[in-house]
Amino acid sequence: MGSKQDLLGLSPQLWWADGWPQSGLQGSISSGFEALDQQLPTHGWPCGALSELLSQQAGIGELRLLVPVLRQLTSQQKTVMLMNPPMMPYGPALACHGIDLKHLILLQAAHVLDRLWAIEQCLRSNSLGCVLAWLPQNNLRPEIFRRLQLAAQQSEGPSFIFRPSLVQEQVSAAPLRVLLLPRPRQRLALRILKRRGPLHSSILEIELPQSCRRL
Repeated sequence: MGSKQDLLGLSPQLWWADGWPQSGLQGSISSGFEALDQQLPTHGWPCGALSELLSQQAGIGELRLLVPVLRQLTSQQKTVMLMNPPMMPYGPALACHGIDLKHLILLQAAHVLDRLWAIEQCLRSNSLGCVLAWLPQNNLRPEIFRRLQLAAQQSEGPSFIFRPSLVQEQVSAAPLRVLLLPRPRQRLALRILKRRGPLHSSILEIELPQSCRRL
């Protein structure tokens, strides 16, 4: 059997399960929460990869979790696509958090196949700073997420897919999967279900940006 380094040299997608990958990552953008960054393989939300955010219901603070990312990207004049959010984002509240509304695009696709096609095209185009897409369906085939992950690898920014928490036991090609749990007093709990690195079984709590109005 070869040495550790020989085995790791076979592919940049290989790493030892008790350590962090040393290659094959495209960089990251800080989440804006130091405690969360420390638990992510590239010390931030991964770029060129899907991140799945799972929750039992919408409106628990999942969009406020991404406020630092949206603020940073729109300040750099990068376009952010929001696809089929379950509730209409409140523009003045987004602006209150420093998000430049000129660089936000809202897209609604009624049929799930149209939505999946649009997500894949947005990811492949590499013309967007970030994609946020909501997929409430719980019966999507694993190969769909393999296609989306391959498409995301062609982008330079982060890509977020919001899904219901009941799919957490399903197979997914997304390199990062995070379960979001509501907490009182402007807080949100996160449990990292999957990441490129050692297992993380504990629950992390963060304080969300103060709400100008619910996001």
